[in-house]
Amino acid sequence: MPCRGNIVISLLFVLLLSVSGLALLTHSDLHVKIIAARKGKWQAAAALEQTLLLDLHQYREKLTTADMNAFSVPEIDFFNNTVFPDQSNGDCLSQNHFSLQALRSEEDFFLIRILNRIEVQKKGSRLLAAGQAGVDLLKGNIPAGEFGLVVNKAIDEDPAAYLAARGVEYPGVQLPLIGKLAVDFAYGRLLAETLCLSDPVPDWRRIREKLNLEPSDAPIPPGIYLVQDEGEVVAVFVEGDLDQLEFGADGGWQTVSFRQDGRQSELSYQPGLESLVWSGPEAVGGLTFAEKIIVHGNVWGIEQEGAAAFLDASRIQLLASGRLVVRSGLEGENLALQKEKLPNLLLMTSGRDFFSGAEVNGDIVLEMSGENMVQAQLLAAGTLINGAGSVRISGGIYAGDIQNSGQLQVDAVAGQFAFSNYLSLTNFKLLKNFRVHFIQEGDNE
Repeated sequence: MPCRGNIVISLLFVLLLSVSGLALLTHSDLHVKIIAARKGKWQAAAALEQTLLLDLHQYREKLTTADMNAFSVPEIDFFNNTVFPDQSNGDCLSQNHFSLQALRSEEDFFLIRILNRIEVQKKGSRLLAAGQAGVDLLKGNIPAGEFGLVVNKAIDEDPAAYLAARGVEYPGVQLPLIGKLAVDFAYGRLLAETLCLSDPVPDWRRIREKLNLEPSDAPIPPGIYLVQDEGEVVAVFVEGDLDQLEFGADGGWQTVSFRQDGRQSELSYQPGLESLVWSGPEAVGGLTFAEKIIVHGNVWGIEQEGAAAFLDASRIQLLASGRLVVRSGLEGENLALQKEKLPNLLLMTSGRDFFSGAEVNGDIVLEMSGENMVQAQLLAAGTLINGAGSVRISGGIYAGDIQNSGQLQVDAVAGQFAFSNYLSLTNFKLLKNFRVHFIQEGDNE
């Protein structure tokens, strides 16, 4: 009996081992199949993501090279599934889904956002990768403040090739626009409204009357004049060239220094407050300053004085009929605390004499050494010229051409300046602000 019992126990033990081994083999096989299935899904998902990235890149490239003026209603005639049909890449199917958002609607200016949800799906599966690309379409008379980088010159190459040939780096999301454009520069109306004159085309008699000078049709003498209206200094008007214009900021005060023919004048103020201090004889102490400077001539040296050129709250606007030469970096205070280095200055040239209308040199020249940051929006009726230095511009650019002997990087940052509204693309359609959002979606498989 003991022998038979041992045999039974042995058989049971062998049977247990067999069952356990079979279960282990079955579990291992199932585990291998699960791993293989997950690996296959990961590989398929990675393939979808790569296809989506390619689709987004191709979409941007097509936007960059497209001429929106070729379409009467581009938001419908261009952004559709005929222009962007479904595409197959292996076992991946790509589809575009368009929608529109009206952001601004004015009498002669419209801003529309076009959203394109790009979906890439594995055929015969619920696996899906998606991203949403948005681009803004501007129509009508487009203010210069809406520009990222615009060059008003007819070219035979695409914008990327033009910029690369001139050593211009443009990493911004706003699409560059380069070509022969219809531009309206209403500098007569700008002068009249800035100087608070009723005549839309100012002449010397109206200027003399505004400055309380002897009535005459003759030009006023060279000098620096403060234009007042209703208890405010609305502008500084400079007749003749400026040798130097310096900007400085310290202790909550913004300073602007003028040097002309060996004479130095200085203006200090707190933006938006009744605080003006002026070194000249005019009784303007304690008034507010509208931060507008108009130069009937050239400015041969624009520089920063001290550790910062601008207060955070400063929005200085400078219009010259002739050339502007920047000879140092121009940076605002508290740069380390800013995510975006917003422009505190608008530099603008008209390229024409304010009163005779004769054509003059309207270049903006960056003439500095080393590495420099310029926080400004640049609107040059002539050419934007960079010398041998390495310059990073934080702001938008409009120019008739670009010449660059050094390194030039343009970070397109929107800046709202009143003068920008007087230089506009007329009856033009402009794309800007390409932005992408990836959408995470499961497949429930």
